[in-house]
Amino acid sequence: MKRVSKFLAILFRLPALFTMCVSWYLSSQERVPMPDFENSDKAVHFICFGALSCTWSLWFSLESWKNKAFRNASLCVLFTSVYGAIDEVHQSFTPGRCAGADDWLADTLGAILGAAACVVLTRFLTKNIKEQQNDEK
Repeated sequence: MKRVSKFLAILFRLPALFTMCVSWYLSSQERVPMPDFENSDKAVHFICFGALSCTWSLWFSLESWKNKAFRNASLCVLFTSVYGAIDEVHQSFTPGRCAGADDWLADTLGAILGAAACVVLTRFLTKNIKEQQNDEK
């Protein structure tokens, strides 16, 4: 049973790493197709880094979210925001691309929303799990 839980812990960490790798790859491209509306790149940054923040939340157990939600959410935002800054610096070395504080701000705001969504979701899940356990008694 212990091997299974270790395997699941590793498996739950893969989405954040995968998301970062995809982001890094896209930042290395000279051109990336974007939706056709004003400031679409900011919207894409917001959504993608919100998703990254959510995938970081999988690094913490549900039990940890019950007891330390603010700390976990803060760490998700911090990791995502720092990665966003590193990604912007990386992007500045890519021909045809430029780094911008406005992109990093969109990254960080997306991270905040993603982490907040995770707090709401984990509270909902833990409440339902607790109710289900009470019903079984």
